[in-house]
Amino acid sequence: MFATLVRLSKASRKPLTPKRGNKDYYKGTRQAVLPGGPRTGAPGKHVVKGKAKYRLLDEKVRYFVAPPIEDILASPLKPYVHTDVKLTKAQEREVLGKLPRGGLNGAHLLSLAAKQGEVAHPSEVADTSL
Repeated sequence: MFATLVRLSKASRKPLTPKRGNKDYYKGTRQAVLPGGPRTGAPGKHVVKGKAKYRLLDEKVRYFVAPPIEDILASPLKPYVHTDVKLTKAQEREVLGKLPRGGLNGAHLLSLAAKQGEVAHPSEVADTSL
């Protein structure tokens, strides 16, 4: 009987997009925000006249300074590790130590962290078990 009320109530649950907003609603694509920095604004402005409708302003365009390519190529860091790369048993033992009976557990990881000096010794940590 009142189907329009039900339809309108469900419509308000959808996320607001620029297509669903009014003519002044602009959501953007987070292009104007630097990671970890302040909002820098759009890199240009809309112009009404002319063939190009959007004009970039050189003083507002963001640029990122990277290290020299020689430093990047000489770095031991690589962009990703391929899934086919497997650690040898010696490398696994170097990272995880000899695994206790029953497999890897929280107490073993805590003792490894204590050996590396990241946390207090496991005997000094309060027992959190119930």
